[in-house]
Amino acid sequence: MLKSFWHRRAVQKSLNAVVEKKQLNKPFTIKRVRVLLDAALKIEQNFFIQLAKELGLPPVSIHVFVFPSKNGIESQYEHLFNPEEISYFGKFEGDLALMCEKEVDLQINFFAKEARYMSWIATKSLNKLSVGFTGADHRINDIIFDFEPDETDTFIDELIKYLTILGKLKK
Repeated sequence: MLKSFWHRRAVQKSLNAVVEKKQLNKPFTIKRVRVLLDAALKIEQNFFIQLAKELGLPPVSIHVFVFPSKNGIESQYEHLFNPEEISYFGKFEGDLALMCEKEVDLQINFFAKEARYMSWIATKSLNKLSVGFTGADHRINDIIFDFEPDETDTFIDELIKYLTILGKLKK
């Protein structure tokens, strides 16, 4: 109960701080991508290999971090969320801390619901640009798509369109 209270406070603090520190006008191109994936969406690992190809990146440039569900899809992925890696007072530890400290050019928040830990990790993860979906807290994403996350073909088309307009893809 108290742990939940401290975590809720830390999430709110992180959400408020993320808006203040974004600097979207810095020039960069997409070279490294992090995906925070809700396994309940049942997005197969092959989708991210296809996404890398569409972005002109090697598949190893996309790192997928999964929030487990009971559907078994997370067995395809290497990096899973473990709530034990968050201390009582909200300090990230272990693999979670290492993942959040590595800055990426693009973070894809592949979830469309307000979920405390997904939102918190999204705000604590260093990135230059973040994209996500309606339904999630609007403060965590720079670009928000208004369609369901499982519409993967639409996602790729729209992501490529926006990144091209912003000049973030290699030419």
